[in-house]
Amino acid sequence: MASESARAPGHGASAILELDEVVPKDWDIISGSGHQSYFLTHMRGRRPENFHAMREFGAIGNAISIALGVAAAKKNGKVMLIEGDGSLLMHIQELETLRRHGLKMLIVVNNDGAYGAEIHKLRQDGLDDREAIFGRTDLGAIARGFGLRGTNVTDLGQLPSLLRDYEAGDTADIWNVPISDQVVSPRMRRLNIKGHGVI
Repeated sequence: MASESARAPGHGASAILELDEVVPKDWDIISGSGHQSYFLTHMRGRRPENFHAMREFGAIGNAISIALGVAAAKKNGKVMLIEGDGSLLMHIQELETLRRHGLKMLIVVNNDGAYGAEIHKLRQDGLDDREAIFGRTDLGAIARGFGLRGTNVTDLGQLPSLLRDYEAGDTADIWNVPISDQVVSPRMRRLNIKGHGVI
């Protein structure tokens, strides 16, 4: 399931900055938990009520259920879930729910090929991070396997045309965006005191 041909176009913040330029300001934005969620603070000029940040129990993987609910309630296709690859894989079967109910929403996956928070905490403490690395899953192909649209983004310059295609379509879409696993969010750098890593 891992596609090593995908190259990282940048880090989480650069991907979010490009998304912020491309995605209209009136969309609802759902953020998952984990390391990638900190980069969302780079999105500006949006109404607070359009942000839905999931931090339930510090657990990853539960944001897609909230995003499904928002998409079902709004019924306007203007719903974007921004999630990490490890988090999405926790509940990847919910892509079937998206398809079965005909919900239209956009899922943007910041794919660092690992459980991001874990690798950064392990590295901070000088520990082996191998068990937290699983490779860059081809989430575009998985989305298509569920009957949805799915693209493995290789250049952030693709996003404007991908958004046009999404808006013209009638189904959910996944943009699988490879990001660097070497860039630690500023928030995590401040909190990740050696031996006491928290997020």
